[in-house]
Amino acid sequence: MLTQVMHKNTRALLVMLLLAAAAHASAAVSDAELTRNIQRQLSNLDYGSRRPVVAVSSGVVTITGTVASLWLKEETISRALKVQGIESLVSELTIAKAESDEKLAAEVVDKIRGYALFTVYDDFQGQVKNGVVYMGGAVTEPKKLSDIVERVAKVKGVQAIDNKVKVLPANQSDDRLRALIANAIYRLPEFERYSLADPPIHVIVDKGHVTLVGVVRAELEKRKAYEAARFVEGVLALDDKVKLAKDVK
Repeated sequence: MLTQVMHKNTRALLVMLLLAAAAHASAAVSDAELTRNIQRQLSNLDYGSRRPVVAVSSGVVTITGTVASLWLKEETISRALKVQGIESLVSELTIAKAESDEKLAAEVVDKIRGYALFTVYDDFQGQVKNGVVYMGGAVTEPKKLSDIVERVAKVKGVQAIDNKVKVLPANQSDDRLRALIANAIYRLPEFERYSLADPPIHVIVDKGHVTLVGVVRAELEKRKAYEAARFVEGVLALDDKVKLAKDVK
C-alpha cells in the first residue's frame, strides 16, 4: 500500500514538473521580442545621431556604442534592465571624451553653481583627472547631493564620479548657527560688494564645529570674516579655510 502511495506521489510530482516546464517555455520571450522591448525602453533618450546597438542572444543582452555622458550610459543600462525576460546584460558602452580636463572642470563648476538649492551653507570641492570628477565637501540635505551628482553626470565627457561629499546631519542648533554666522559675515561693509547668489565664503557647520571655505579678494576680508564667526555664540570650534584670490591657481 505504501509503495502504491509513493508511486502516485512520484507521478503527481512528475506531472507538476512537466507542467511548470511547459509554462516556463510558453512564457519565455524570444530574442527578437526582447530586442524590440529594449529598444522601446530606450526610444525617448536623446543619443544624437548614433544610437546604441542592442543585441540579444539566448536572453543575454549586449549593448554597444558611444554615448555623450555618464548619466546617459547609466540610464541606458537601467532602462534596459527593466525589461522582463532578459537573462543578463553586458554593457560595452563608452563615453565620448571631453576636449580637456580643464574645460570639463569649468563645465562641472558651472553646473554646481547654477543649482538653485546650492547655498552659502553648502560646499563642493574637487578636481577632474582623465575625465573622472573627484568631489568632496558637505551639503545640508541628501536631495542636494543626489541632484548635484545627476547634474555632473549629465555633463558631456564625464567618465566617472568619485563622490566623497558629506551630508551634514539634521540639527536645529546647527541651522541656527549657520544663519547667525552668515548674517554676521555678510552684514559687514567689506562684503557689500559680493552677492549671496554666488557667495565668496561658505559656512559649513557640523555639530557646532564651523568651517569657513571660499575665496576672497583681500586679507582684510578674510580676517573680518573669521572675527565675525568667532564671536557668534555656540561655536565650539572654528576652522578657517578661506583663501585669497591671488593664491588660487
